[in-house]
Amino acid sequence: MKNTAKVITAAVLALFVLFSMALPSFAEDNGTITITNSNEAVSMNGHTYKAYKIFDVTYDAEKSTYDYTIAETFTSYFEGLNLPATLGEDLDARAYSYVSAISGDTALQAFANDIYGSKGSAAGSVTATNANSAVITGLANGYYLVYDEGNASAADNAEKAIANIALTTAAPDATIVLKASVPTVDKKITGVSDTATNDASATGSDGVDAKINQHVGFQIDSIVPDLTNYTTYVYKFTDTMSVGLTPDQNVKVTIGSDDVTSDCDITYNGQVTTVSVPFDVLSNYAKDTPVAVTYSATVNANAKVYPSTDGNSNEATLEYSNNYNDETIKETTPSSTVNVYLFSLDITKVNSKDEKLPGAKFTLQDEAGNYIPLTQADGRYKVSDTLAATDANATVVSDANGKIYVDGLAAGKYTLTEIEAPANYNLLKDPVEIEIVATYNADGEVTAVTGNEKTIVNKAGGLLPSTGGIGTYIFTIGGAVLMIAAVVILLSKKRKSTVK
Repeated sequence: MKNTAKVITAAVLALFVLFSMALPSFAEDNGTITITNSNEAVSMNGHTYKAYKIFDVTYDAEKSTYDYTIAETFTSYFEGLNLPATLGEDLDARAYSYVSAISGDTALQAFANDIYGSKGSAAGSVTATNANSAVITGLANGYYLVYDEGNASAADNAEKAIANIALTTAAPDATIVLKASVPTVDKKITGVSDTATNDASATGSDGVDAKINQHVGFQIDSIVPDLTNYTTYVYKFTDTMSVGLTPDQNVKVTIGSDDVTSDCDITYNGQVTTVSVPFDVLSNYAKDTPVAVTYSATVNANAKVYPSTDGNSNEATLEYSNNYNDETIKETTPSSTVNVYLFSLDITKVNSKDEKLPGAKFTLQDEAGNYIPLTQADGRYKVSDTLAATDANATVVSDANGKIYVDGLAAGKYTLTEIEAPANYNLLKDPVEIEIVATYNADGEVTAVTGNEKTIVNKAGGLLPSTGGIGTYIFTIGGAVLMIAAVVILLSKKRKSTVK
């Protein structure tokens, strides 16, 4: 029996189901399905798309109606549904009524997934040769299921993304928009502080500098993926830190404005932290809802110092499900990397003749006046991650070559105060101000460092006498002698005057 009706209207455009309305007459086997992609994050290139006809369609031009009969391959599928007689007087009518009553994205996709298992040979196919469009040609009029076979030789994640099954009526032509998405991951540094923090930030950078024992804040940004058709979904962040960074183990996970940390599986294993967000948590949120993973790490004594090529890099990836037809298939995003830099001071102590001076002793303080605790090994000082910030722990001494090296500092202003001059040299009257300046490129990489090298000059000469020193006694005795001599002379003159 013929089932006369307008085109099945159970679909939603946003679900890529498109129906042609009020079309002119057309020839058999001349239908087309145009497949398009509007998501710049994915690519159709190399994907094979196959069309499977579910219903044959006959068009009545005079009445502008479409008659649907089940394609032979899917007869057994509809028979297995045991559709009630109230839906129609025969299987074609009941199948038509059943499909036309399906409403909503989830239900329609569930139907497409279910009926796909009964497919036979494809009525037509095409392999895309570009990122955004392909056309299946030579199709008889019908209601089709379009399946993305994927690209087995895909070179990147954009080409690996598998689109959801689409349903459309080719009578004679139809266009569908792929529903495919690829989660992305973006890691950024949110700041440097003296305490651990896991606060989220709307801004960040790819590179910062810090000194040993400071805390660096990080944030990984992603979105809730398109979960249509999925019953399970892998969504797992992996964060790998360099040996110079110690995780503070304070991960926080937010979706939208909700803190979902307690619902996630978080594992700390040395420098590697993994964060898995369960499907039943993700599915509570709409596609593209922001996901943020925030945490911090402490810069430790193993951190590399510039100009080391290792900028204490820190990277994050996201493993995710990529094929709802086979939920065992997963992909991993390219890593998102940030860098934490440390710098050094190179001080040279000389006299006015540019001769190197050993034995000059200084204390080192930051711009806020805090003493910077230091350890010494192999002729170099390094910021300590264990010692207290006292003047005694912040002392450096020039070596036999007049050199002082201090590693593990951030860019910024520092003060060297001389507390003991080399033998036979004057103590510096004023502290020495130093400012380390770092230049970064757009990728957060350091391209230049200035101000970290300094030559300090001491002048020779003993100190002028001071109160309580031997010089005061000399002056006092000399003055007394002169006074006595003056008195003697005065008395002598008086005697002479009396004799006369």
